[in-house]
Amino acid sequence: MRLFGQLAAFLLVCIGAPASAQTFGPPIQGLCLLSRTGAIGASRAGQSMQAQLKQMQASLSGDLAQRRNAIEQQRRQLEARQNATAPIEYQRQLAALDQQAREIEQQQNVRFIAAQEHGQQQIDRALNEALGRVVTRNVCSLVVERNNTYGWNNAMDITPAVTREMDSLVQTVTLK
Repeated sequence: MRLFGQLAAFLLVCIGAPASAQTFGPPIQGLCLLSRTGAIGASRAGQSMQAQLKQMQASLSGDLAQRRNAIEQQRRQLEARQNATAPIEYQRQLAALDQQAREIEQQQNVRFIAAQEHGQQQIDRALNEALGRVVTRNVCSLVVERNNTYGWNNAMDITPAVTREMDSLVQTVTLK
């Protein structure tokens, strides 16, 4: 019978089908595992933030493209007048346009990073509160990052409970 189980596992690996999760020994009382990224990614707030950031990035990219086009048009106009402009004035105006383009991009990056940080702060607060509740309820003496382990008993994984608790605390985040 054991040989059949090994053969079945080998065949599953060979055809690329996922094998069932393996349990590594009995659960250890007081030891809990958490996937921080898993909890955030599965939470409604985490999904909300990712969707809003994607939308914001698209909006900022469109705005940046419009502003770059306007600067590029000014650059073409300046180039058309190059022969009628003193060389030092031409270089000054060209440098000013380049500087303006860099500043616009930096402003867009600062806005995006600030929004991302604001959303992450909201998620971190919810995660910390949810984790505190679940740790207390499960009487965890030690919480270890699940993603840094080779295997575990699923009974020790508090990630789904933390995700549910986060969902009860916050559904969406607000980006500035």
